[in-house]
Amino acid sequence: MLEWFLRGGPVMYPLLALSLLGLAIVVERLLVLREKNFLDPAQLAVLGELLAAGEFTRAREYCAGHTGPLPVLVTTLLDNRHAPYDELKELLEDTGRHQLRFLERGLGALATVVAAAPLLGLLGTVLGMIQVFEAVSLAGTVRGEQLSAGIAQALITTAAGLIIAIPMLFLHAYLEGKAQSLVQAIEARTLEFLHLVRRPKQES
Repeated sequence: MLEWFLRGGPVMYPLLALSLLGLAIVVERLLVLREKNFLDPAQLAVLGELLAAGEFTRAREYCAGHTGPLPVLVTTLLDNRHAPYDELKELLEDTGRHQLRFLERGLGALATVVAAAPLLGLLGTVLGMIQVFEAVSLAGTVRGEQLSAGIAQALITTAAGLIIAIPMLFLHAYLEGKAQSLVQAIEARTLEFLHLVRRPKQES
């Protein structure tokens, strides 16, 4: 593996950096985008009890002591609970879309890795071919080892770029879908809370 890396030439170093960056983003997002991090049953139970009892001030204080999309959405709900129902529901949806950007943090950089890796591989291919043609132009002929080195560099960098980009592409799609499904689940629970808050004689 080390021999292949060295034969790939200087382009292998930025490719290595891209692969490490992509791997770090994937691991971090896989750890973060877990349902229990955003829909903690204990947190849901506390908020449900407070809202059902009309303890809106205590519910807001509870949300202020916690981070994440759900406390933000519940705070938005409580701050705007006297607004018309349709307007409040639209406001919660807008807030949910804003929180989606929080959950998708780092996925833009991962998309850049997916796009850049094949391009760097192509650059390595071009540099390998240039190396072959330069040897031919200088010597008039090229020895087998020179030809082999140039072609090896071209093929190795192309393969490395694709090896990085292809799995990262699928992982990006998976993580993006995971973030969207989490936001939808959080919005669904917030709508349940909305029905608790907007029950007759429970507004305050």
